[in-house]
Amino acid sequence: MNVKSLIVSIVLSFSLLGCQSKKLNTAVIDASEYSVDGTLLTKYSNLVVTDELEGRFYYTGSDFDDWLLGEAYRKINFTYHPDSGENTILTDVRTMQLNWIHADSVTIFVGKEKIVANWKEGRYTNTSIVDGGSLGNTVYTHEHFKIPLSMRDAKKIATASPGTVTIRFYGEQGYVDEKIHPMTSWENLLGVINLAENTKLK
Repeated sequence: MNVKSLIVSIVLSFSLLGCQSKKLNTAVIDASEYSVDGTLLTKYSNLVVTDELEGRFYYTGSDFDDWLLGEAYRKINFTYHPDSGENTILTDVRTMQLNWIHADSVTIFVGKEKIVANWKEGRYTNTSIVDGGSLGNTVYTHEHFKIPLSMRDAKKIATASPGTVTIRFYGEQGYVDEKIHPMTSWENLLGVINLAENTKLK
């Protein structure tokens, strides 16, 4: 199997799911009812999504954000919408398997502490195709859950050692544990939290 083609296939398969521009347009933020420290916007510009048509903005970032490998290995995504009216971080967790788990709930552990216990809402699924060359294509399944976390619980995840975080997906046949990639950096997750905490009404 050609590793390069495998990686590219994963990336392309995810790109077909849709993409969005993260080019920062500070005019959108300036015209909103919120103020954000300019230094933070510069530092975390890759995490800020501005929508010129709707006149709104939000922050989003993943645990593994390498351009080629990020979509293949990311397990956790944080998103914060200032205009949501809720002081929560929307957390998207996922498993990537050869076969459907048919997960009906998810638990997030930091060490043995359950940050999220048997969460069942916000479930969705998709697939990606990995080119195996002469061995043929392989279809991977992705099962996701979207979970609103308090700032406190989001911080517990984003400040933990990656090796201590386990995402457990439960199904009728038992469960599958997902571990965080060892090359993961929490910088983006912490960045979303930092931006969220420093976004104030004018």
